[in-house]
Amino acid sequence: MSFDSDLGPINYVVVAFASTPVPSAGLDQLAALVDTGRILVLDVEFVAKSADGSVTTVDAAEVGAPTFAGASSGLIDNDDIAVVADKLVPGGVGIVVVYEDLTLLPALKAWEGEGATVVSEGPILVEDLVESIDATEQG
Repeated sequence: MSFDSDLGPINYVVVAFASTPVPSAGLDQLAALVDTGRILVLDVEFVAKSADGSVTTVDAAEVGAPTFAGASSGLIDNDDIAVVADKLVPGGVGIVVVYEDLTLLPALKAWEGEGATVVSEGPILVEDLVESIDATEQG
């Protein structure tokens, strides 16, 4: 297992809306996370499903998110788009965001400076966390 302490955890989130335009509050919060250095957005893709069920990626401005125009980097591929499309209602739009979490990097750098070595890292699935909490509460 390898770890690159110059990178924070890489995650993604998919959010679906029944129609356009995409509400701006969440997009504003996403931009604020970038502006404050908490995350680095690696890719953003907007996926639209027409009334007849056909799926396309669309420009951010087409769904009311002009701030994110040009944010697509190609990390999200056609297989990913198909998974998102499956979750959309006809006329709906989905946002896929791939991002790097930068919040822990200063602590990792400090530990390295003190001679520590990061030996493992990885995600914890929400389902696993809930299951563990439930087991703890029942025991």
